[in-house]
Amino acid sequence: MDELSKAFQTQKDDYDDLTGLLNLNGILRCVNEAKNKGDCIYSVIIYLNVMNFKAFNQQYGFAGGNEFLKGLSDEIQHIFSDEMIARTSGDHYIILSKSNDKEKIIQKIDKIQEAARKYERGLKMHVKAGIYLSDGSETDPVFMIDRAKIACDDIIRVYDRDYNFYDDELKKKNELRQYVIDNFEDAFKEHYFKVYYQKEVRALTGKVCGYEALARWIDPIYGMISPGVFVEVLEEVHLIHKLDLYIIEQVCADLKSDIEFGMALEPVSVNLSRLDFELCDIKAEIDKCREKYEIPTKLLNIEITESAIASGENFLGDQIKRFRDSGYQVWMDDFGSGYSSLNNLKIYEFDVLKIDMDFLRTFDTNKKTQVIIATIINMAKELDIHTLAEGVETKEQYEFLRRIGCEKMQGYLFGKPKPLEEFVRPDDFSFDNCEDIRYADYYHDIGEINFLGSTPLRDKNMEVYNNLPITIMELEDERISFLYANKAYHEFLNSVSVKDIETANSRAYRLDLPENRKMLEVLKSAEKSENHRSESSIILNGNVVIAKVRFIARQGNRAAFTVVPRNLSLEGNEKKLADSIHVAMAHVFNQYFRVDLYDEDGTVENLYLNSEQLPVADNESNAAKAVAKYADLYLYPEDRERFKKFYDISTVRERVEKSSSDYIVDYYHSALSGDEGRMQMYMILPFYYNDRWKYISCCRYADEIRDQTIRGE
Repeated sequence: MDELSKAFQTQKDDYDDLTGLLNLNGILRCVNEAKNKGDCIYSVIIYLNVMNFKAFNQQYGFAGGNEFLKGLSDEIQHIFSDEMIARTSGDHYIILSKSNDKEKIIQKIDKIQEAARKYERGLKMHVKAGIYLSDGSETDPVFMIDRAKIACDDIIRVYDRDYNFYDDELKKKNELRQYVIDNFEDAFKEHYFKVYYQKEVRALTGKVCGYEALARWIDPIYGMISPGVFVEVLEEVHLIHKLDLYIIEQVCADLKSDIEFGMALEPVSVNLSRLDFELCDIKAEIDKCREKYEIPTKLLNIEITESAIASGENFLGDQIKRFRDSGYQVWMDDFGSGYSSLNNLKIYEFDVLKIDMDFLRTFDTNKKTQVIIATIINMAKELDIHTLAEGVETKEQYEFLRRIGCEKMQGYLFGKPKPLEEFVRPDDFSFDNCEDIRYADYYHDIGEINFLGSTPLRDKNMEVYNNLPITIMELEDERISFLYANKAYHEFLNSVSVKDIETANSRAYRLDLPENRKMLEVLKSAEKSENHRSESSIILNGNVVIAKVRFIARQGNRAAFTVVPRNLSLEGNEKKLADSIHVAMAHVFNQYFRVDLYDEDGTVENLYLNSEQLPVADNESNAAKAVAKYADLYLYPEDRERFKKFYDISTVRERVEKSSSDYIVDYYHSALSGDEGRMQMYMILPFYYNDRWKYISCCRYADEIRDQTIRGE
């Protein structure tokens, strides 16, 4: 081969056939040649790794994968137009840059993230970037590339970080990782690995109901080495199963000791890695260990991490079934921390969800946190899965989780992880502090009740159902129509002899029907009220219906409302209640010309009016303002200030306590045209309802009352 052909072949061998970029050999040759000539050395190395590319290839084939890589390569060339770029292998890239401006580097990496979305076809394709800034002392470009790759690899499993700079902290971490690789065999032999136990507490009782076993490496040189370091290393060298079985053996030995000491026994949960299932028959090994120490399956719970779940649907599903069929509980660890947590719930059968502690870190600063946690609890209950929240640190977090039905909790509020020797016998293991394991099934059954659902008495059947009838009504000018109705609302329509929602729609616009005129009033009242809510009784096909309404929004001549009805005329206790209401209200209405209801929150609403007076409360729900307006309209001037003091709701209960009755009464002259100062009696009766004080106000003419001494006459 002549010199020209050799040069051509050398040049060709330096480039990637698919993208036209340099390959690894090409970029190393270019850097070395520039260095030998004394040219400007590139001072920044950026190492890129495209995440989820394997899944992309599986879904769209190699042709689709190649199309993605070519498109992404063009984008990288455009963004780093003046830099040296290489595709080194598969979905990995190296960029050599002369600019060490961190902000500009980050901006360009962000642009790569945006560009990747053009080609991802619905799959989430994240590009991780490791960056090494040269200090000028390096003599080998491979050394610089390795450090950039180390920075990239460090965030591979950190889903919310896309770039990472190599620094002294990462350097120390990498040195520690190397120390782990060189010394883990000695750590096993010298028993540097210890089991630390962290309490799991029952929300309902506050008692310890279990423990999580956590691996700790107590090293004579480095002290406590973080599991975040040694677990990852042991997974890389395929020895993680050795550690996990070591921990499980120690747990079984400790449980055996508790049994012999007659201490309160609680289940211990142990963590398994993906590789545990691949490197050995992990269930057989656990069974062997458990049987050696005569430990029942109910005392060992199996926690499976997100990384284990990623190992394959059929394989892991079979492994989970084997454990559960043998009587073990299988827990899903760190729910919400991975990309596919919801999909995993669909595929696999779990007994418990452990909610990732990251959710609670923003409990006090982000209002969305509580909504998300409550939604997870509600979903788990409906799926018949029990729940445990990690990272509980405050009493407020504990009370919230208890209120929404989270069954178990774990966190520093109850104690940090510690070795067995730091627990105090018998105090830490007494029945005063620990749950009697005989009650585990009892509390397990209680935990199935969903405090957040609308159907707590219903058996779980994976059916999405709300027993509260809900509809969305739309008011267009004076015409009512239905935009939405849930299943329970259809059942409500049947209960009032309306065939279906189509029938309801066809009759809703008829203002000659009394119920529609009343409904129109209720909708308008809700829109006008300060809190955009109203409530009223409506007679519908002979049924007494209570309709609760909330105004949602208006656009032009259209307004939307949420309506929740309740049919009081149903058979059974509800019918009896409806009949009682009819009798009581008929009596009250015959005795008084107006009835108003005041609330301790300072609001008022009119319940009944048989007079030329206006409701007042319909236009003014603030009690104090409504009272002042009423006094100005309907009472003599000399009575008005006394009337306002009489209707000061904040002092009513105090005045009632001083009286010899359960209510207070006063009399005022009517200023209504035609009444000619006719005396009226006003009565206020307080009562306690739904954890708050309410006040019913009744008004009638005094001269209609027999055997009464009328004040002011």
